[in-house]
Amino acid sequence: MIGIVLSPGIRKQNLPEKIGQRVDFYRKQAKRHKVDLCFYNWKSVSMQEKTVNALVYSHKTNKLIRQEVPLPKINLQPGTEYVNSERVRKKVAFLRKYNYIFFNVMNNRDRNKFNNHEYFSSIKEIASMLPETHTLSYAKMKDMADRYEKVYIKRKRSCKGNNIYMLEKGDKSYRISHVYNTKETVRRVAEKDLYKYYRATFPSPNRFVVQQGIDSKEYKGKKFDFRVSPQKTKTGNWKVIGFYARLADKCTTVTNKDQGGRLKFSLKPLISEETKEEIKRASIKIAKVLEEKYPQVIDLGLDLAVDKDEKIWLIEANFRPFRGRINSKHHRAPFGYVVWYYKKNRNKS
Repeated sequence: MIGIVLSPGIRKQNLPEKIGQRVDFYRKQAKRHKVDLCFYNWKSVSMQEKTVNALVYSHKTNKLIRQEVPLPKINLQPGTEYVNSERVRKKVAFLRKYNYIFFNVMNNRDRNKFNNHEYFSSIKEIASMLPETHTLSYAKMKDMADRYEKVYIKRKRSCKGNNIYMLEKGDKSYRISHVYNTKETVRRVAEKDLYKYYRATFPSPNRFVVQQGIDSKEYKGKKFDFRVSPQKTKTGNWKVIGFYARLADKCTTVTNKDQGGRLKFSLKPLISEETKEEIKRASIKIAKVLEEKYPQVIDLGLDLAVDKDEKIWLIEANFRPFRGRINSKHHRAPFGYVVWYYKKNRNKS
């Protein structure tokens, strides 16, 4: 039996629509793969007994019954949520000591951009792809802006391209763009006033990183980058399942769809086939490197850019990328891997 960790609504008699859709999707997948499922949430787990009050699906009878069962040894948490609760984090850490597997269960602290950048920096074949990145300080911000002429400032745990600053060096002044909730504001700050602006805007600089701005390629005058989705599949291996471009549009400094960016799935006008394949190979390499540190990761969203010299850059890695509609290959592929892993290991003690 495979465990599927869902939100607290799974405990209700009448399932909320979103949870009901997920349950129906995984039931169909389980029937196709001939495996049983156990749908539950963290509050339903008894740590003392190592049991769980769950909705249990039998692929043989095609029925879903609520009952108390032993906690499955192999589990998957779909969705975009990180573990924010310290109680749940300790619960997962405790169970992992007893060889319980929780795929895609990531703590909120794991999403720290700077910590992951430092880890990547220690890997020779990845380090060359990284833009210079530091915890924010005035000295670092000004030095990097003067050297690269453009830097980005973002929270260490930000997402969806929100609350990002871009600082561009000009003649005796700096152009500063700020993207917040799909709106972009631009102002000029004189060089003599930059420190005052910094102090007022970033009272807690340790929560931010300052990152080298990449001179990204453009398409019809708009900067673009790529979201690449390596996932573990039913073969047991990593594979690039999704690959599309994101074009800055409503906000000129960021490409995220949540901030008004546009998605482009035809890549031929943007990069050569050779560069496309190189990005795929780099993405698999990055996924394998992350797997060494986080063995539970089987689904990633990588943000990569290509500069005007055709150099590939890794901007950041996302552990819980948004996957859109439930009935898609992005949900089928990781579940196929979990089934593969379950069948490979179910007879082991």
